[in-house]
Amino acid sequence: MSSTTKRITTTLLATAASLALLTGATGTAMTSPAAAQSSAAQSPAGAEASAGAQSSAGAVPAAPSAGCGTEQKPSNDEKTLTTADGERSYRINIPRDYEISTPLPLVIGFHGNGSDGAEFQNYTGLPTLPAITVFPDGDLNDGKRSWQGAPYASGADDVAFVADLLDSIESEHCIDLNRVYATGKSNGGGMVSVLACNLRDRFSAFAPVAGAYYPQSTEGCDYSTPTPMLAIHGTGDATMHYEGGHRQGEDYPGVREWIQPWAEASGCEKTKERQVGRKGEDVVRTQWTQCSAGKEGDTQSHSPGKSGGSAEVELYSVADGGHVWPGEVVYSGGGYATKGFSATDTIWDFFTRHPGTTDGPTQTSTQK
Repeated sequence: MSSTTKRITTTLLATAASLALLTGATGTAMTSPAAAQSSAAQSPAGAEASAGAQSSAGAVPAAPSAGCGTEQKPSNDEKTLTTADGERSYRINIPRDYEISTPLPLVIGFHGNGSDGAEFQNYTGLPTLPAITVFPDGDLNDGKRSWQGAPYASGADDVAFVADLLDSIESEHCIDLNRVYATGKSNGGGMVSVLACNLRDRFSAFAPVAGAYYPQSTEGCDYSTPTPMLAIHGTGDATMHYEGGHRQGEDYPGVREWIQPWAEASGCEKTKERQVGRKGEDVVRTQWTQCSAGKEGDTQSHSPGKSGGSAEVELYSVADGGHVWPGEVVYSGGGYATKGFSATDTIWDFFTRHPGTTDGPTQTSTQK
């Protein structure tokens, strides 16, 4: 697919998504118990994840942000934010059933190198979740947008940008501060790693896909806090190899090596694996178990300033999977992409099982 074709497709899909939000075609698929049960049955974690999500969600009440009570209309809009590095752009999706007094989860999604927020939202389908979803654009460098945590990054302080973005969104929308999440693909997955290391207190859980785990994405990382972490990676990824490799003049670790410190932070001693693929798809779920912090079903605090949920660590390995978003809605990258196994469904199952307190807005930002 040429870059021109992809850009036209992205524009058309963004328009369609905006119309769908306003007419009610999206954002409602998982709002009813029946719909949630159906989705859980199709997800790799199945009924087990659904039960865990309901239990965890029920145990941890919503924490309304300062933006509750502020009037907002359902939309799929592109906006800008003034930061210390200049003006930055992002796309925000507000579900059609948004109520100013009902806190919603917040999901921030980060695109890969050379992409943008609009393209990322379109191939992931994340705007269909019962949450406010935000897709920021990386800073431009040599005509490509990228994120901190990679050798080709522009040098912009993206951690500060995300902090400003959270301040703005949480101050102007009704957000549940116990349910704020980050996900991303490729360089965006590397940015998720950067945020887990440097902005941990603003998020409840993290979930990178096909992550680009260059050394810059974990530089100076403090792994002392148990952190809910899920990763998805294809064993056939020819861009960011499953077992690690060399790219952009840097050696980078395999996904198992990258995620191991997070398992150790939760005091996990063993792993268990289960085949969760459907319709002939080979997908293995690895769970780190016997953890001294964040045992499954435990809703007590295991880290300073955090309450509720567990600090589970999971990895989904997609046999022969490419540098893609599994279950993609439209083209998401090179290589094999599953149809039965959905990264979006899997990540949402994980997120709903892992609420956790976050710090609210700390400063004033300028939004346009």
